[in-house]
Order: sequence, then C-alpha cells, then structure tokens
Amino acid sequence: MTRTHDNLYEVLSNVQRRQLLFALLEETPQSDSPKELETLPDARGTGEAERVEHRHVHLPKLDAYGFVDWSPETRRVERGPQFDEIRPALELLAAHHEGLPSAK
Repeated sequence: MTRTHDNLYEVLSNVQRRQLLFALLEETPQSDSPKELETLPDARGTGEAERVEHRHVHLPKLDAYGFVDWSPETRRVERGPQFDEIRPALELLAAHHEGLPSAK
C-alpha cells in the first residue's frame, strides 16, 4: 500500500472532502464559492462554519496530498497531480456510496 492510499483513506473519512472529490470525478474545475459549495451533493444547508472549515481545513489538506490543485486567489479547485492515482477508488465508491449506511 502506498502513502497516497493511506492519505486517501484519511481524506475519505470526511463527508465534505468525499463530496468534493466525487464532484471532481464529474467535471473540473470547481469553485470554492459559497454558491458552488452548496450545490455539491448532500451539501444543501451548508452554513458559514462549514464553508470556513472547507477553505481552511479540507481544501488545504486535499491540496497538500496532491489530490486537488486549489488556488485561494482565484477560488478554483481542479484535479491535482495525484488525482488519477486515486480515481479508480473514487469511481468505485461513487458508484456504490448511496447503498452504504449513512452516518446520523
């Protein structure tokens, strides 16, 4: 198992990070604007605290691992240099995540 896969398991443990990675499977780039964040699957009702956490915790972590390229200046999120390495796992999870029990 590679370090990238260890990082992926950590990243997938958070719903906001999963949603962003699943969204990047479909298209790129994404915006980190509040309007765009609210359109991510299961992100309706996202409050200011969640948006702040998204920008100051989740996006920097995904960027540090190379899963996304995030530019705070332009507020754009694109697939990072390690994205293709994790794509097969993301596609598998995305295809089957609705059948999994949801956290309450």
